[in-house]
Amino acid sequence: MFRQYAASIQGGANALFLQHPSVLTTLLEVAWQSRALASNRPLGDPGHRSNLPQLPDFWLDALKNSAVPPIAPPTGVASIIGTTLGLSPSTQRTVLWEHLIYAYMIENTRIYELFRRVLHEFLHGEKLGVPTDAAQHWLRNTEELFYRDPAPFSITTLSSHIRPDMRATRRNAYHRMFGMDLNHGTDDGQPYAYLKADAYNNEFVPTFEEFLREAWIAIANVNNTSGANPKDQGKIENLVEQLHDMLMTRRTNGNLSREEFAAVSTMSWFHLTVESNSPIIVALRAEAVSPEQRLFKIAERVGLPAHGLSKSFFDIADTISQVLIAIEAISTGIVPALVATGTSLNPFQTAMNTIITYWSIITGHDVKAGKVAVR
Repeated sequence: MFRQYAASIQGGANALFLQHPSVLTTLLEVAWQSRALASNRPLGDPGHRSNLPQLPDFWLDALKNSAVPPIAPPTGVASIIGTTLGLSPSTQRTVLWEHLIYAYMIENTRIYELFRRVLHEFLHGEKLGVPTDAAQHWLRNTEELFYRDPAPFSITTLSSHIRPDMRATRRNAYHRMFGMDLNHGTDDGQPYAYLKADAYNNEFVPTFEEFLREAWIAIANVNNTSGANPKDQGKIENLVEQLHDMLMTRRTNGNLSREEFAAVSTMSWFHLTVESNSPIIVALRAEAVSPEQRLFKIAERVGLPAHGLSKSFFDIADTISQVLIAIEAISTGIVPALVATGTSLNPFQTAMNTIITYWSIITGHDVKAGKVAVR
């Protein structure tokens, strides 16, 4: 969400980093208030994620209107998915946030733990130097929003006596939705303890990889307008339907929507931080030309390694999020664009090609090679 706000306000990310933490919390409440709410979509669908309310209007309106300039929902987020869902750009109920898979991919870079080290060092001494004025704004905001219990009654407040650990809550959500854990444990290399639910999508990874294999066959034959064509549209439709059903089962009655929103908001803040030479990057002397290179420099400064494939995690995050949202929203309706033939790849095929490339790098599973039959 913070990346969407940064793209829609004057001054971009650096202006956002200078805001008061109460303003940033209000931004998230406004985004939730303006979430897509298509009455013809089932509860849990991308066009109708949740019916849980944000702060009461009388309270939230006072916060919005007292800010200068008044706080508005982020613009430009009613994407092609929003159009498919029947969300009119003229209305304010069009905010769509990234899929939970986005947060999972970004967190796998170890970005959350690395910035925890950054805060620890800056707030306990001068080992990393003295932060600049702008960097101090970033440090305050980051500590207030992501390394303490959120403000009471906020839609992102998930910490309680029942769920005391925000990192464990995110891991629980990733496991339930994708049957996957993060690729790192604690800082000392031990497994991270969290509660795993009995009901989770244990077939997500094999089903998704089979979908990628079939998608690659379709993409590889995009110019094949005559002769034998090995693409199997029926099989692709069946795999997409399986993915849709398992994802939407976890979202029944809007389940996991708050957890997704909180995780996505958290990871978007840190992703936004390393997308440019932001004030905290400058204070850390970690300037570079790409997010992963900035992250590697931060890792070197604080003595905790970032994931070596961070570039692949950054590069896949947005695209895989958009595709999974499309699968949830229109299910097999995505297939015609995937199997279409032509002289070049269409946007959906390009997106799938990106996912296939980076998924293969991240997992070590070459989905372009196809399955090997075992005798």
